[in-house]
Amino acid sequence: MDTKIKEQIKNKTSEILRALGVDFSIEESPYATSADDVSFNIVTADAGILIGERGQNLLALEHVVKRIIRKEKGELVARFSLDVNGYRAHQVEELKEAARGFAKKVRLYRKEIRLDPMTSYERRIIHIVLAEYPDIVTESVGRDPYRAIVIRPNP
Repeated sequence: MDTKIKEQIKNKTSEILRALGVDFSIEESPYATSADDVSFNIVTADAGILIGERGQNLLALEHVVKRIIRKEKGELVARFSLDVNGYRAHQVEELKEAARGFAKKVRLYRKEIRLDPMTSYERRIIHIVLAEYPDIVTESVGRDPYRAIVIRPNP
């Protein structure tokens, strides 16, 4: 990703956080979901406020920053995510482990598994992790906010 765009993302995020009265620092995180993505970790003592219940405030902050960048650039020129004190990185690792466990069950029992509804970010992680398994197929089904993943054996 272009350094200029990374700086713009950090600057817009910083503006919002300063307006909220939050003390913080922002660093690039190594926990992007793919090589084309970038992730920024916000380090702060106000993590609970920024994360919110089940990460809802963090998702909202990320959405706002993406909308601002899209408006200024005319399109979303890069995929990025925001994290607070490694909260999302921890969630991603747990989700990856769960996905691998579901893959084992599908392989063992040769039956499909339908997961609970999840965000597009969470579904993307599941799809990326399970793409490594040629004998497993994943598909998103349903409509938001009830969109879920079905994992099935590859015929």
